[in-house]
Amino acid sequence: MKKIVLIAFLAAASINCKASASIDSTKRDTAEINKQVQKLNEKLTDLQTELSKIQQRLPEERTAAEEAAGNSNKAQEKSRKQAASAVGGDAGDARKAAKLAKKAANETDDAEDAAKKVEKDEQKIKDLNKDMQKTREKIAKLLQENS
Repeated sequence: MKKIVLIAFLAAASINCKASASIDSTKRDTAEINKQVQKLNEKLTDLQTELSKIQQRLPEERTAAEEAAGNSNKAQEKSRKQAASAVGGDAGDARKAAKLAKKAANETDDAEDAAKKVEKDEQKIKDLNKDMQKTREKIAKLLQENS
C-alpha cells in the first residue's frame, strides 16, 4: 500500500512539474515571438522610410532625365548640321564639327546615365514593395502562430 501511495505521489508531482514547465515554455515562446515581431516592425519602418525617400526624389530625377535627353537631342542636331557644313568647308569647320560631336556624345552619355538612375530607382521601389509585403506576411504568420 505504501508503494502505491508513493507511486501516486510521484506521478502527481511529475505531472505538476511538466505542466508548469509547459506554461514557462509558452511564456518564453510568446516573448521570443514578440521580439521577432518588434524586429520585423522596425525593419518594415526602415523600408517604408527608404521607399518614401526614393519616391520623393524620383520626380526630380525624371525631370532631369527628360532635360538631359532634350539637351542630348539638341547637341546631336547641332553636331549633324555642323558636320554637314564641314563636308564642303575648311579645316576650321571640321574642328568645330569634331568639337560639337564630342559635346553631343557627352550629352548623350549624361542622358543615358540619368535614364539609368531613374530605372534603378523604379526597380528599387519594386524591390522595397516586395520586401515590405514579405515582412508583413512574416509578421502576420508570427501573430497567427502566437494566437
